[in-house]
Amino acid sequence: MSRMLRITEVMALRTGLLRVTWDDGVTRDVDVTDLLSGHVLLDMLNIPEVFADVSVVEWGGGVEWRNGADFSAQTLRMHSDEQTTPLMKMKA
Repeated sequence: MSRMLRITEVMALRTGLLRVTWDDGVTRDVDVTDLLSGHVLLDMLNIPEVFADVSVVEWGGGVEWRNGADFSAQTLRMHSDEQTTPLMKMKA
């Protein structure tokens, strides 16, 4: 990625799954289930009501939940890129 991506929209589809739209027009469903552990703020995101309350913050620089947990736009994009590689598609 040569420029800083910004998130224009985010929606929780279910616990652990976000639909993210970036300012380059790409929209992907990003499974963050594997990231939701290891810290009390992240562990709380396994509660459906908490996970559902996600919003875009910092002028699109990331997403955040009311409990303070957050992911940057770049982190989510890299995670989604890993999930959409041909090898990952073959495993699905």
